[in-house]
Amino acid sequence: MGNNLAQRVGQQVDQRQPQGDTLESKIRSMEGQFQLAMPRGAEASQLVRDGITVLRQNPKLAQAEPMSFFGALMQCAQLGLRPGIGALGQAHILPFWNSRARRFDAQFIIGYQGMLELANRSGDIDYINAEMVCANDEFVPDPMGGRHQHKYPISGPRGVVVGYYSIFYRKGAERGQLFYMSKEDMEAHRDQHAKARNKNGQVVGPWVDHFDAMALKTTLRLNFKYMPKSTQIEQALVADESVRVDLTPTDDLYAVSDHGAGVPAQLQGEFEPEANRETGEVIDQPAGGDPTPEELEQILANEAAGR
Repeated sequence: MGNNLAQRVGQQVDQRQPQGDTLESKIRSMEGQFQLAMPRGAEASQLVRDGITVLRQNPKLAQAEPMSFFGALMQCAQLGLRPGIGALGQAHILPFWNSRARRFDAQFIIGYQGMLELANRSGDIDYINAEMVCANDEFVPDPMGGRHQHKYPISGPRGVVVGYYSIFYRKGAERGQLFYMSKEDMEAHRDQHAKARNKNGQVVGPWVDHFDAMALKTTLRLNFKYMPKSTQIEQALVADESVRVDLTPTDDLYAVSDHGAGVPAQLQGEFEPEANRETGEVIDQPAGGDPTPEELEQILANEAAGR
């Protein structure tokens, strides 16, 4: 009986969710607001197309609080980043379970490609990159910040991944800043810092499904503190993994990026759904914190009452 009730309530929730074309129409209607927020030279029409593509490729976003989805797009607009699906996106808009509000919210996640884009855009960097090091590569890092050597094998496979690094050179500088971590050190970093875990404490989500992309992003984040100060880079780090519901194009990202709207980090393993943050796929209902049939009925009753 409980299962039938949950299924019936779930069907009612789906029926009440805004349909994809309604959300798409709202995205199109916001093109002017996005343009006001975007850096000079960026085209809001492209962001609108990207937003609609993300919505179509990830139907779970249609179940999220609409304002949080539009807010994530506004984050993309202000930073001039393109949202996408997969590890190559400059940014990602992904659903996660907000246990406080008992709903899904759309969260803005910056990708490592987006971090590279912002660093290149700052005007103070001559060169920046993040790469994997494989067993058959020739890799000689210079601990003094000189010109490191990284060569791929002329023929044959590169072998398994053994490490990750990011490097940048300030304009006019002869020495660069290189940050390297072995795969073993990166796995230890993951085990210490990964927030997405199931109720058994096991790491789930991007650190499992897209380890290499997360590792490259980590080396960049740790290297960013040595880069010349950039307002956009600082704002991107503030906006990363946040939820926004304020759609004012000129608002300060420090003020509208909410990191406290969802499950606290120490409780995410108990309540947050297992989700792939790179693809946005929500794998399961919230582990250990599923709304009961009675809670679902109350959610529906509150929605019907306009609360």
